[in-house]
Amino acid sequence: MAKRMKNTHIWMIALIMVNGFAASACGAEPQLAPEYSARVLGSEQEATLASLRGQVVLLNAWATWCPPCREEMPDFEAIYTSYKEQGLAVVGVNIDEGEADDEVIRYVQGMKIGFSIWRDPNNRFGKRFRVLGVPATLLINREGMIVRRWQGPMDPGAADNLKTIKAALGSAPASIAANPQAQDGELAAVRRGRRLADQRGCLTCHSSDGTQGMGPSWKGLAGSTAQLTDGRSVLRDRAYLTRAIVDPDVEIVTGYSEGMMAGAMPGKRLSKIEVETLVRYLESLSQ
Repeated sequence: MAKRMKNTHIWMIALIMVNGFAASACGAEPQLAPEYSARVLGSEQEATLASLRGQVVLLNAWATWCPPCREEMPDFEAIYTSYKEQGLAVVGVNIDEGEADDEVIRYVQGMKIGFSIWRDPNNRFGKRFRVLGVPATLLINREGMIVRRWQGPMDPGAADNLKTIKAALGSAPASIAANPQAQDGELAAVRRGRRLADQRGCLTCHSSDGTQGMGPSWKGLAGSTAQLTDGRSVLRDRAYLTRAIVDPDVEIVTGYSEGMMAGAMPGKRLSKIEVETLVRYLESLSQ
C-alpha cells in the first residue's frame, strides 16, 4: 500500500510537469498563508508557521523516498547558508508515513542539513496548501503572504527563482552586497562547493554546524587563527584554505598528526576550479 501511494505521488508529479503546471503561478495575487503547524523532527515540540512571521520562508514538502526531493536538499542548504543572515528561513516538511523519526533523522544527519525539519506524516501540508505530491515549495514573505508556489522540483539558485527570493528578502547578503554583479555567481559557487563536499566525503570528517568530528568543524573556520605544530600561528584566509585542501600535510594544525588527513578525500585529484568552489563553501559557513 505504501509503495503504491509513493508511486502515485511520483506519477502525479510527472503528469503535472508534462501538462506545464510544475512551475509556480507567477502572475497570481499573493495569498495569506493559512495557519499550519507540524512536529519538529526528533522531538514532541510543535512548530508553527506563524512563529516565523517577519522572516522570508521557503516551505518545502519532501519525502525520503522521493528522488527529486533528495536532489534539492543540497540546494536548499546552500541558499539557507547564504541568506539566513538576511532573514531567510528554510523549512523542510517531511511527509514520510509513520510516527517514527529514525529513518528521517539518519537521512538529515547524513546530508548535514542545517535548516529546520518538521514532520507531517499525515500530509496535512497537502490539504492545507492545496498541493499535489512532492516536492512542493512555497515562498512566504515577511507579512505571511504566499508570493510564489512551485509544484514539482525547483532550483532555488536558478536566476528567476533567486530573483524572486531576493525580492522578498529586500536586500543582498552582506558578504557580497558591495558587488551585486557577482552575487549570482557567488551563490552558484557555494552550491557547487556544497555538492562537491558531499560527493567527496568532506562532511564525513568535518561538520558544517560547529560540532567536532575527525577534523575541525568547517563552520566558522574561515577567518579564524590556527596554531601549527611548528609553533606558528596562521590566519585561515583564502590562501591558507586553498593550501590545506590541496595538501593537508603542508601546515599541520596542533592536535592533528602528519598523514592524518592525507588520502581522506577519495577519488581523483581536485581541479583548481573544484578547490575554489570548496573554499567558497567554507567561507560561506563563516558569514
